[in-house]
Amino acid sequence: MPENKNKTAKSRPYLCVELLSTFSEKELNNLKEMLSCRYFNTDIYIVKLLEVLKKRVLGKRTFSPELQHDVYGRVFADLPKPKGALSKNQKSLLNTKLNILTKLAEQFLACEVLKNNELRKSELLYAELQERKQIMLFNRHVNKNKKQLNSLIAKDIEQYEQAYKIEANILASMYRNEQLSAKDNLSEVNRSLDIYYLLNKLSLHTTAVSLLQAFDRKAYDFSSIEAINPLLEIPEYAEYPLILLYQTNIKLLKTQDSEVYDNLLELLDKHAKVVPLHLLRTYYFVAINHCISKVWTDRLKYTKKIFDLFVIMHNKNLLIDNNFITVSAFKHLITVGSQVGEFEWSEDIIEHYRSFVQKEVRDSVCHFLYGVIAFYRKDYETAHDRFIQVGKVNLNYDTNTRVLIIKCLYEKEKEYNEYTMTAFRSIESFFKHSKQLPKKNKKGYINFVKILMTLYRIRHREGTRTVEWAEAQLEQQTLNSDKRWLLEKIEVLKKRKQRSW
Repeated sequence: MPENKNKTAKSRPYLCVELLSTFSEKELNNLKEMLSCRYFNTDIYIVKLLEVLKKRVLGKRTFSPELQHDVYGRVFADLPKPKGALSKNQKSLLNTKLNILTKLAEQFLACEVLKNNELRKSELLYAELQERKQIMLFNRHVNKNKKQLNSLIAKDIEQYEQAYKIEANILASMYRNEQLSAKDNLSEVNRSLDIYYLLNKLSLHTTAVSLLQAFDRKAYDFSSIEAINPLLEIPEYAEYPLILLYQTNIKLLKTQDSEVYDNLLELLDKHAKVVPLHLLRTYYFVAINHCISKVWTDRLKYTKKIFDLFVIMHNKNLLIDNNFITVSAFKHLITVGSQVGEFEWSEDIIEHYRSFVQKEVRDSVCHFLYGVIAFYRKDYETAHDRFIQVGKVNLNYDTNTRVLIIKCLYEKEKEYNEYTMTAFRSIESFFKHSKQLPKKNKKGYINFVKILMTLYRIRHREGTRTVEWAEAQLEQQTLNSDKRWLLEKIEVLKKRKQRSW
């Protein structure tokens, strides 16, 4: 018997179904309206196919051969019904209609972009209006779009690209109408192209530097970025706020130098109004990551710096993106707030951002965050009660919750309890069998639990291990998820031992 006969064949993805599954109810209804217009579509099967997919497939199930059979029968009700599985010709007919629907769905998305972006629509019109010699209409669009761009205080790379295209089309219009001898806008074209080009290059370079730091095996040729240095040194560009910020951000990513960090914060404070929100958000997170990298040198100082940066982001409304706060940023915000003793502020912040957490994980996230506040208040009973109410959020929350649960158990238990040891072993087993955790992280968590179990037994005078033995074991470990906290517990046990003498 062939080896693969018992294996379930993987169903290939249908691009049409995949794409339409991303459409909202409103978008599907608008797409149906578009398909009903003969300018876009004259095939009645396409309209029927969308209706059947919406009712029977989208968001409900995999587009299996059985479901394809069902869809075919409903869409092509006027054709002979399939007997058993779809024949080759029937499959071909269904796939043809799916491909047509895919192209129309793509056209709908393009129309939506043009409907919502006046500048993008005008870009397509510029050349066509010039070709038709509609100079007055062309000038109307150009003037309107320039006015729109000039009214923007904070411009992103996209807006600088649009500014360049406007100037390039004005130059093309002058050439077509033989006006270049009298006037031209070459200076404006060059300047807008330079700024757009430089910002684009610096943005790509930022990404490359970030990836190099995250992945050791990455390698890039930076000769082209080095070649543009003379252009970057032109006085007009050298003092351009966004160019300065990109360069300073890249320098900080490369060096983690404290002076560069201070310079970045000064530039952010000085030029905040002209920087797009998403870039401001990125730069502040880069500053936060810099402080995280320095925490080991002075924990209190850099934790306070991280907290202050989060307060700035909160005050500038930078923690909300597309009407949501990321659960990782929220966790970090409340953790550092609690670490610096801002407990009431942290509680107010949880309620401030509660509605901005995705609904399906909102309760679990807030239970976790209130648990963190209680933990740093040393109210371990309340913290434990909160943590055991945390459901599935993501891997980071899952691992942190388990670690905090066993920390709470260690801190709050007055007497040795074998059930607590069972809880420790259960969480150790979770880390051992986790397929999502990277090997290094997994080892770090397992080592943490092993030392914690040893300290728990020593604390309650169970077994023959000594504090010194546990400390030596910890020092030998190159990977441990929270060596600092364990060392603090060891110091407490040492002082208890000294008092008992």
